[in-house]
Amino acid sequence: MEVVKQQFQWAVQALAQPADVQLALFPPFVVVADELALDFDNWWKTFESNFGDSCSRQQRQVVAGLDQFLNEMSGPEKSELWLGPGCLNHPKWDEVRQLAADVLSTFGWPLDVPPLGRALYRRCESGKGKGDQSDC
Repeated sequence: MEVVKQQFQWAVQALAQPADVQLALFPPFVVVADELALDFDNWWKTFESNFGDSCSRQQRQVVAGLDQFLNEMSGPEKSELWLGPGCLNHPKWDEVRQLAADVLSTFGWPLDVPPLGRALYRRCESGKGKGDQSDC
């Protein structure tokens, strides 16, 4: 279960990093903004289901605030926040970084850069992966 706590901490730490560091945490072929949010969402849900009862009210509130903010940033009409070069430099991402730093502080975790290689990513070759899982 320590793995779950560690992965959640790393997901929050990744969200709290400057844009250039966030970009360096992932391979160049992934949509970094999306991966940051998906990683946080996955590990928060896993952490909450395993350790939610041990979280203080304040911890729950700051995590909920970050989660809600990311949800409010989502949607097809807000693609500039998620896609394209420089999207992580949008002022909304500065707010995400501050909210993530607040989560780290509330849990007593450092604002360290999480390790590289926390997940595996596989790049599909052009034309492959369309309905055939063996290709991608």
